[in-house]
Amino acid sequence: MVTRGEGVIDTAALRTLTHRLGEGTTRYSPAAHDARDGLPGRTPGEALCRPPRIPVGPRAVIVDCGTSRVRGYTHVLQISPSAEAMIGSHIMDNLGVIMGRVVGVEGYSWEGTELLHVRAPGLDWEDLLRDAQDALAGYLAAA
Repeated sequence: MVTRGEGVIDTAALRTLTHRLGEGTTRYSPAAHDARDGLPGRTPGEALCRPPRIPVGPRAVIVDCGTSRVRGYTHVLQISPSAEAMIGSHIMDNLGVIMGRVVGVEGYSWEGTELLHVRAPGLDWEDLLRDAQDALAGYLAAA
């Protein structure tokens, strides 16, 4: 049987130990503070955040937008490798024409099957990506 009660703890030994440990700490501490807070390549709370939403529909077809390195084009749209399986070859063949529905897009050129270069001066990446996905969604809804 356990008896719960009161007690007094002698902390003199603990104070002596911590004092002696603290005496030589300046010799072993780093001269400069390490600028890194945490593990490299990780952010605090990363494991606690929600997993990213898996894109569906047009957002799964046109996945990203960046700056084109092809002369005469301003942006490049990254097309999913499985886009043809998702929307069909006929729509993939017309994807450049569908991008012509986006206000500000003046021309397009394919590089392989996954990079669609467009000439859209004055449009931001985020705006072009959103408008391109919306144009594809409108086309698919009308088809």
